Amino acid sequence: MLNPKEVSKSPLSSRLALGSALLLAGSFGVTVAVLVPRHQPLPTTSALPQAEAPVITKVSKPEATPLPETGDLIKFCSANVTGSRTFVVFKRGTCVMVNEPCDDPLAAARKTLSACADPNTPFIPEPTAEGDLIVSFKEPVFQRFTRSELAELAPTMERLAPALLSPAESAAVGGNFTPPDVAKAGLLARRRMLEDAADAKAVKIIRAKTRQTAAR
Repeated sequence: MLNPKEVSKSPLSSRLALGSALLLAGSFGVTVAVLVPRHQPLPTTSALPQAEAPVITKVSKPEATPLPETGDLIKFCSANVTGSRTFVVFKRGTCVMVNEPCDDPLAAARKTLSACADPNTPFIPEPTAEGDLIVSFKEPVFQRFTRSELAELAPTMERLAPALLSPAESAAVGGNFTPPDVAKAGLLARRRMLEDAADAKAVKIIRAKTRQTAAR
């Protein structure tokens, strides 16, 4: 079993690779894999209901999700950028990692983001040692919640959680299902990611200075 306090100290690219590996290895349909400390019991893989993933491209919007503050995310990505990886941050807080060299990071990021644009796509909420939460998807795509954001958004996520389930998930669980707290954050992250995929407006492309100079 993995300890997120140890995982969170690893490079960001390694943690995203870990998330992709876990998704490919054991998460199908809308299964959520949750990493927890060793002293806690491992949640079952039925944190969210199993259902076949229909081909749906339109994102339903029963209620507008709160707009994230991207400034802190930009600082976070800037601290992890290297000459071999660039980050593209989108309006709804989705961050896409792009391998360098790349002639057009924005186009590459949009292509990667579109590969995740399935309402039933699985996600991995990973708590960090600092109390933040990184929600990663099957591609090098993630959303990040700081500890303060999680506390502020808790009432909103509690209210929105049922509406953030996909139609297939809602049909599978009925009306009495209550997701775990980390799954609620994952559902909000997934909705934001789908909204970014539907309207892929980037707010920042973060490249190493050597890459910025070469692109001019």
